[in-house]
Amino acid sequence: FYNSLRTTAMILTSYNYIKLTFLWILLASSPSQALLSQKGNFHVPNFVKNYNINRLLRIPNNNNHALSGATPALPDSSLSNHVPVKKIIKNHIQARRPQVESGLRYRSDDWLRNFLSIPSSFVLRRISFHLTSNTLLCALVILLHRIPNVPKIQIPLIGHTLMGGIMSLLLVFRTNSAYARFWEARGVWSKTQSTCRNLSLNVMAHLRPHSPKSAKRFMELLRAFPNALCYSCLCGNAELSSDVKQVLEKYTKSRSAAASSASLEPAMVLSYLMHQALHDAAIESSSSSTDIVEAIHLTEMTHDINSLVDALSSCQKIARTPVPMSYSRHTSRLLTIWTGTLPFALIGQLGMLTLPVIVIACFFLLGIEEIGHLIEQPFVGDRVGDPVTEQPDETTNGVGVNDYDKAKIKKLTPLLQRAAKTQRWDIGLPVCSMAENMRAEVNEIEVMAETLSSTK
Repeated sequence: FYNSLRTTAMILTSYNYIKLTFLWILLASSPSQALLSQKGNFHVPNFVKNYNINRLLRIPNNNNHALSGATPALPDSSLSNHVPVKKIIKNHIQARRPQVESGLRYRSDDWLRNFLSIPSSFVLRRISFHLTSNTLLCALVILLHRIPNVPKIQIPLIGHTLMGGIMSLLLVFRTNSAYARFWEARGVWSKTQSTCRNLSLNVMAHLRPHSPKSAKRFMELLRAFPNALCYSCLCGNAELSSDVKQVLEKYTKSRSAAASSASLEPAMVLSYLMHQALHDAAIESSSSSTDIVEAIHLTEMTHDINSLVDALSSCQKIARTPVPMSYSRHTSRLLTIWTGTLPFALIGQLGMLTLPVIVIACFFLLGIEEIGHLIEQPFVGDRVGDPVTEQPDETTNGVGVNDYDKAKIKKLTPLLQRAAKTQRWDIGLPVCSMAENMRAEVNEIEVMAETLSSTK
């Protein structure tokens, strides 16, 4: 008993967590009339103003939020006499985002922010209808159980105990199969990045000295390939990038060639044009027929182009091959029946406590199923910026989603609507950002090679 008290005292004396919990309760709960103005704004008392909120929520005081993934610091003007309660909570009670570029991942001491950010969870919004239905059903069961002279419907708990193991296996298999697709997709994009690096280095080091015109054309085609692959991963839901359109229009000169290639994936057309550029490079070079090293380099680059075609095929396989629908439906039906009948099994033992138990159990079980549905399409990991012009910056940690032009979002396809409500790495790979990074890296390699060759 003494050890339990001592452990409890150590937890309760954690200074930062006490302040954070107090501030969250103060701001998130219904404020008293003394602190609430007529316009529904929260009147911040002086003792709240004196808190260092940035330090309290572990927010670094710098402007490099895009790389760090941290929530931006609260401006001084936002702690004026009247601050919208909802805005403060959305800006600061958010789960910490991992610093992907620096290699930093999650920390065990993020548990409190992860817990307090449940109301802003994207998964919670996705399962809200199912969760609300189960909650209302549970409330109805409790109400009928408390009304006298009404037959009490109860079922033994042993049935849910036995079926719970089967349901757990189905959910584990569902999420594992979805994550396997996510990891395979990440491997394909990693292989594509490696191939683009090898091609750009080989072209600038070995092809450019004896075939400068063909090398320049090849680099233009290679820079456009990542965005073309991104377009294929999104199954044509987003518009084709303008740089890809310009390259295709430039090198498919005749209308008949452009019309015949319209049914093909842009990445496939670019792959053919890169093969053609290597063929023209061999013709342009006067030593390609006699220099064995040069012929080997051309062969290696041909194999690398074939690797890009393999990456395109792998991405199409992942994006256009769903998990068998009968399996997903069967899992959903079992989960619906299990959670729907659970109140009848618990009402006799828990009474009024059945409601919070049902809400918590349904939230986690339905959330696991929904995560499996989301990451089954692993290429929806960041926002597509072309269709929506007034998207919030990623540094706002998703706070500006409500400030979108909602009319434009409704015109998007369901896949892009999902992407517009999330951030990088939330539910998948940020293929748009990855494609732009690969394009920029290829361009930097070209600039570096030209700079080094000019200094010789």
